[in-house]
Amino acid sequence: MEDIKKGTTTVAIVCKDAVVLATDRRASMGYLVAHKNVKKVYKIDDYIGATVAGSVGDIQSLIGSLRAEVNLYKMKNGAKMSTRSLATLTSHILHGQRYYPLIAWLVVAGFDEKPIAYSIDPIGGVNEDKAISTGSGSLVAYGVLESMYRDGMSWEEGASVAIKAINAAIERDLATGNGITMAVIDKDGYRELSDEEIIGIMNQN
Repeated sequence: MEDIKKGTTTVAIVCKDAVVLATDRRASMGYLVAHKNVKKVYKIDDYIGATVAGSVGDIQSLIGSLRAEVNLYKMKNGAKMSTRSLATLTSHILHGQRYYPLIAWLVVAGFDEKPIAYSIDPIGGVNEDKAISTGSGSLVAYGVLESMYRDGMSWEEGASVAIKAINAAIERDLATGNGITMAVIDKDGYRELSDEEIIGIMNQN
């Protein structure tokens, strides 16, 4: 049953000083809420993270493979893998599975010389963008992103927009809900925000 749990909303916003990643916490099976505290934001490396939408089993397997590849690269080359390189690798893995596709739509984001984010679809298509949403609630979230995103936002401003996009999806998408998980990746690396920090950002707006 783990393999068919899906339905979510994820958002990635590239700001002037960081990338903000945000997701809801609900896992659904049809009209059933299967879990209310599902992890959909993952740390891949110190400066790279990912959001995920799709099948839980496929996603967990893929994230494990990406973490292993990043660690192997670091051991062999004595340097971290760039976000672009990891996005390309992820694309190749998914494209190689195109006849037996993994049900996984990822956003791979990180901070190299600058913040950057890539959307990667289940058969390996890659697109770089500054405001990305995936999952069943993405149509609603994109309405917020299209109207509120602007270049040069601070990460706090980006976080506020991401929260509004996820909350809009929670209001209209049955498969999205049960709170928000958020991470920020900047020059100091990857960190997840506490519930208190997220509430503080919500209360500022």
